[in-house]
Amino acid sequence: MLKISEILDFLTRQDISFVFEGDAAAQVEGFSSLARYKAGSFTWIKHEANIPAGFDLSGIALAIVSDEVTVPVRNVIRTSQSKRAFFSVMEHFYGEEEARPAIGQFTYISPKVKLGKNVRIGHNCTLDGDITIGDGTVIWNHVTIVNRVQIGADCDIRSGAVVGHDGYAYTEDANHRKTMVKHFGGVTIGDNVLVGENVCISRGTIDDTVLEDGVKIDALGHIAHNCWFERDAAMAVPCSVSGSVRVGRNAYLAGSIIRNQCTVGENAFVGLGAVVVRDVPADETVVGNPAKPLKKKD
Repeated sequence: MLKISEILDFLTRQDISFVFEGDAAAQVEGFSSLARYKAGSFTWIKHEANIPAGFDLSGIALAIVSDEVTVPVRNVIRTSQSKRAFFSVMEHFYGEEEARPAIGQFTYISPKVKLGKNVRIGHNCTLDGDITIGDGTVIWNHVTIVNRVQIGADCDIRSGAVVGHDGYAYTEDANHRKTMVKHFGGVTIGDNVLVGENVCISRGTIDDTVLEDGVKIDALGHIAHNCWFERDAAMAVPCSVSGSVRVGRNAYLAGSIIRNQCTVGENAFVGLGAVVVRDVPADETVVGNPAKPLKKKD
């Protein structure tokens, strides 16, 4: 059993602003979704529209809700960061690290690789080159990291990721015979970065491909040579980002294709299926093919 007061203390330490209504001495047991609510647990209500028809809210032991949600629940934590609050509490009090070996079976680590403290590497991985892995980073199964790669602390590199191979670039002679361009750059990944399943990140031709601190890359994405993702940028669902693209701080790409040498500005949002062929200004939302600013009807 967990006292609500313990949850409140934790949220305070996490610097999450909230207002509590109810009995802090009351207890909860576990967590559950609203759709499949378990008696005695705490849950999350993002919007009132998410409440199932006919659902008896009075039986909820504790609800973490968004500021605009009004519900007849005896214990309520109201916050503008309701999603962060709910999942942070769930992970802090109920998350258990699965026991796994520091280095899995059939994994090759070359002599040049430097591993920080508490690094974990899964099965069937290859780390071959001038590679540095920061403290607390987890590399899952079947991951390939080659050439010159630096990965910061507390990163999550998921299964199937490939980091550090030469990108797709070639020269042609007069008869269009193609010769691939040798790359001499590397890949630099900051702290607290997610690289999702089967993501491919190419190294730079001369300078590094860079993912700054806090960047989050969803599964099946492709990041070409010389790209630069600034702090806290996010790339959700499969995206293809061509060479020398700059993605600004806290920008968001959703299932998009970005042409080479384009810039996506700070806090910009690139919508599902958009094909970006020119720069996207800061704070702009673009959609469509070719991508254009989203205009909302009155």
